[in-house]
Amino acid sequence: MFKCNTRIQVRYGETDQMGVAHHGAMVNWLEAARVDWCRKIGVPYREVEAAGFNMAVAELKIRYLLPILFDEEISIETLAEKFGSRLVRFRYRVFNSRNALAAEGITRHLVVGNDLKRASLSPELMARFKAGMSSDA
Repeated sequence: MFKCNTRIQVRYGETDQMGVAHHGAMVNWLEAARVDWCRKIGVPYREVEAAGFNMAVAELKIRYLLPILFDEEISIETLAEKFGSRLVRFRYRVFNSRNALAAEGITRHLVVGNDLKRASLSPELMARFKAGMSSDA
């Protein structure tokens, strides 16, 4: 399975008074990593939306292990653990600038149409996702 690595520079506005990244910033970072994963396997998320689909977040779990500090460059490893036409689950590992594991996360997504009702990704999109996941992208 394809693992995507996304680098993010921690911005001042994402930190608290102590210079530690606020826990809520992680939600945005995981989203950025997911979008990057789609782009790197050759299926930009914009194309998923243009085809009439979205991947609605149904579950989010984050385990914080080490503080992440202002101006650190972090690396997020993203892996699609389960990728079906109706349900997708991603696993994330977040590393600090010293390459130590700082957080772990999981998101589970339901595929919905533009009307926000449950849907299945088209066979064409599924084929593109599967091809991208099996490559080294």
